[in-house]
Amino acid sequence: MPDDSSAPRASAVPRGATERAFLSVVQRQGPIAAGGVARSLGLSAQAASVLSRALEADGLILRGAPVRGRVGKPSIPLTLAPDGLFSLGLRIGRRRADLVLMDFVGGVRGTETLSYAWPTPSGIETFVGKAAPRLTSTLAHGARIAGLGIAAPFELWNWLDQLGAPRAEMEVWRDADLATRMAAITGLPVTEGNDATLACCGEQVFGRGRELANFAYFFVGAFVGGGIVLDGRLFEGADGNAGAFGSLPVEREGRLGHQLIDHASLYLLERRLVEAGRIGRNDDLAGMDWTGFDGILGDWLDRTARHLASAAISVTAVLAVPTIVLDGSFPPKIRMRLADLVAKRLRRMETRGLTPPEVIEGSLGRMAGALGSAYQPIVRGYLMPEAGARPAIQRSAAR
Repeated sequence: MPDDSSAPRASAVPRGATERAFLSVVQRQGPIAAGGVARSLGLSAQAASVLSRALEADGLILRGAPVRGRVGKPSIPLTLAPDGLFSLGLRIGRRRADLVLMDFVGGVRGTETLSYAWPTPSGIETFVGKAAPRLTSTLAHGARIAGLGIAAPFELWNWLDQLGAPRAEMEVWRDADLATRMAAITGLPVTEGNDATLACCGEQVFGRGRELANFAYFFVGAFVGGGIVLDGRLFEGADGNAGAFGSLPVEREGRLGHQLIDHASLYLLERRLVEAGRIGRNDDLAGMDWTGFDGILGDWLDRTARHLASAAISVTAVLAVPTIVLDGSFPPKIRMRLADLVAKRLRRMETRGLTPPEVIEGSLGRMAGALGSAYQPIVRGYLMPEAGARPAIQRSAAR
């Protein structure tokens, strides 16, 4: 643990399986009485009562006011205690990094942002080293922090053209062990994952995905990516990169050989706007309101929608998902336009043998990855990990 008293406080040892299961039921179904949790988990009423009192004493759940029914004793609704646990989430993007402090029920207690021309490991380390203590200094003394989650694109060094960065600067990422460095800097356990996959997690837990058991998620950021939820579980695959939709081959002028990332990413729009003198080379396009871009923007939207619709059909053919959730680092009005264009494209496409998916908008925008990453330490240590999910890459705090 770092000696600085302003540094984040590490969490206690992760909970046991029964406690995690109990907390998970309260999270998903709460407010809920201990008897309802007992029925969900197959526990005796006495065991559920003992567990609920122990978790309450530990500050992880709250008891509400008694609710009287027509017969019997009044029930006591249980909810997670917002201040019982906190977590940090870091999203590393093309033009900026976002660090968020999240409470046990998903409330964002604070954010810090770093802007840059391109990301470097040293810059991210310096940012987190200063920003994390500032965020956690607002918490009560002894507050538990489950850990730090990191959301970043896989193989950043392979995206030189899209990042517009010097090769030497990006090659540093190839050997950078950011998780280990972050554990040493913060004194916290660290989990890391693909940025688009964790954005999908954010949408599943905190956005429209709460209503859906099965969907494919497309996130149009500097690079396009995505994620998959099947039977209510985020599916990460053996290497944590399932849903890498940016790598899907798409057709261009009757020829294959191009990937979706080459036709449906924000860096393409940014490049055209820079060439036209509408924005500066290092401007943060995702942070603008996009007014005055109409001609170039319309062309980009049409091209992006065409290729997203094609990719959506490919994904649906393999996974039979009924819903495509579409989000990205753009204003809500642009998200609405793009979702509408993709839906119209799908209605005109050949779908023999398939049930065409519904296209709906996501709800979290560019903060989806930060929220999804902050959720990872909480679910890994205090809730039930999703069945079928890949074990997180985790680095312990330096001792």
